[in-house]
Amino acid sequence: MNRMFPMAVAACAGMVVLRASPAMAHAVCGSRIFPVTLTLDDPGVSDEVTLPQIVYQRSGADGGPGPSHDTSFQFEYDKRITENFGIGIDDDWSVNQTDHAKTETGWDDISVTAKYAACVTEDHEFIVALGVSREFGRSGTSHLGADEFGSTAPTLYFGKGMGDLPIPALRPLALTGELSYAFADKGLKAAPQTDPVTGATSLQFNNGNPNQWEGGLSLQYSIPYLQSQVKSYGLPALLGHLIPVVELSWTSPATSPADAPSTWTVAPGVIYLGEWFQVGVEALVPANKAAGTNVGVAVQFHVFLDDLLPHSLGAPLFHF
Repeated sequence: MNRMFPMAVAACAGMVVLRASPAMAHAVCGSRIFPVTLTLDDPGVSDEVTLPQIVYQRSGADGGPGPSHDTSFQFEYDKRITENFGIGIDDDWSVNQTDHAKTETGWDDISVTAKYAACVTEDHEFIVALGVSREFGRSGTSHLGADEFGSTAPTLYFGKGMGDLPIPALRPLALTGELSYAFADKGLKAAPQTDPVTGATSLQFNNGNPNQWEGGLSLQYSIPYLQSQVKSYGLPALLGHLIPVVELSWTSPATSPADAPSTWTVAPGVIYLGEWFQVGVEALVPANKAAGTNVGVAVQFHVFLDDLLPHSLGAPLFHF
């Protein structure tokens, strides 16, 4: 895999952006539009598709044949069953290249999410959603690390726009987040084992997984909101569609034995919000050693089917 490929994708995405139209979107509460973030799930329910999101990360040699270059092509499809209830399915194709070793490719485990979202109050731009995600074990490529056993994760999502603040310059700010607890189908267990030669004792782990906390926050500053709801500054068309964003995501084992430490990742970037699509680019910055030692990059192209095809693929299956 060419290591410059993600940069080329970003350049192509920029060419698409220059042909864009005025911004619309799907996850709306009052005057607030919540874009689709790259490392977290947004609090909305809609008809949409990611085609694709590409994530590139480099990891150290760790005493092996050389550093590795991991590229993941992530796909997601979300379908509304009713106006506020939807189901999403996602998977990704990974290409793992290690210097002086054979390149490995394969699929991750498939995940399906059911989510119910409601705009709690339009005046305060507050939206909340409840969901359940299910990872299906043995649906991916085992030699790339896909789990043999799955997990189920109840999840809380929220979004809060700051349009009710008394300071106009702060009103374009918004905060979104999610918090989930993943119940593993087979728990991780460890048993002491003594080496008959040296007499040393070590823990041997089974092939289960620990229950795990996962979550994160995103802080956004919507220039489209600034232009339409605060004051129009006559900004250039490209700048007027941008939403700078910083995301913080983390994972932490919740049960013993916890053979893996907590991971923290910070992802600063920018999202371009078009009429029926968005393009996002973020850096993936490890915030602790467990999350890695090298900065990665994520590039996303996302289509809002409810804006592009509102009377066919973009419409809910049922209207109540």
